[in-house]
Amino acid sequence: MKRILFVLLVLGLVFSSGPVWAKDGFYIGGDLGIAMAPGMDVTSSDNDTRTVCDGFINPNPAADCVRTPSSWPNEFDGGTGILAGAALGYRMGSFRVEGEYFYRSATHDSMDPIDDVGGAAVNVEKARQELDLQDGGLDDVLSHNFFANLYYDYRSNSKFTPYVGFGIGFSQVSLDYFNRWRRNADPQYISTFDDVAGLTQDEKDALNRRVAGTTTIARAKLSDTLFGYQVLAGVDYQVTDPVSIGLKFRWADFGEFESDPREWDQLRSHESALGPGGGRVRYKVMTDDIQFWGVSLNMKYQF
Repeated sequence: MKRILFVLLVLGLVFSSGPVWAKDGFYIGGDLGIAMAPGMDVTSSDNDTRTVCDGFINPNPAADCVRTPSSWPNEFDGGTGILAGAALGYRMGSFRVEGEYFYRSATHDSMDPIDDVGGAAVNVEKARQELDLQDGGLDDVLSHNFFANLYYDYRSNSKFTPYVGFGIGFSQVSLDYFNRWRRNADPQYISTFDDVAGLTQDEKDALNRRVAGTTTIARAKLSDTLFGYQVLAGVDYQVTDPVSIGLKFRWADFGEFESDPREWDQLRSHESALGPGGGRVRYKVMTDDIQFWGVSLNMKYQF
């Protein structure tokens, strides 16, 4: 009973006291909370060519070998992480303008194997002849975000001040990416060179054995700078004249992520090249729009 009376007394003091509005002028603020990212569609592509044109596998590739760029999709689960930031703002009546920096992370820790490799946007013949697995992985997505925000505060005769806001800015995003192509380790399932003219059966068998068990692997931290916007809403509670605490919600949307071209860590178990004079092989990664939700506790100090 004493605890109940104490709580009622505190609530009575809070709601019976007059408003303690923050004054016009500068303030600083800090946020700490969680960020939640939805699932992400990733499309990867490279400028590779057919295995029979790989000079490391086949020392005498055909004269008609040309690059056959391909692309393939992966779908990754959503992720969660932390959100932490700081802001400097200026209050003018019911409006506030603010410059904000925040750090956001999301750990997706997601793998997406494609069982029907030929069903992906890759060469179906290549899948039939040699591949037995293609999978991709997405781990941490990190971003450093810089925004200019405009808020409108709904003032009333209460210490509680709801608000809405909108911001535009840019984000430096990095993501931990993994991709793997695996050829069947049993040479009897490899038929890559079976239809190549001008080779004896022994030569075909020897080349097929060189393909068996090879892998193409990428593991990299990729980065891009994206522009976007955020929608904000929350409520502040004025603790004292200079200090308020509150709860903030945000939804942010950025454009599509696109990495710079990168070389494979290994291409068919050798360097990311097609042999002497064959050129380098590079891949790049694109995603759909980068989005996330955030909820955070925040504190402001009015000068």
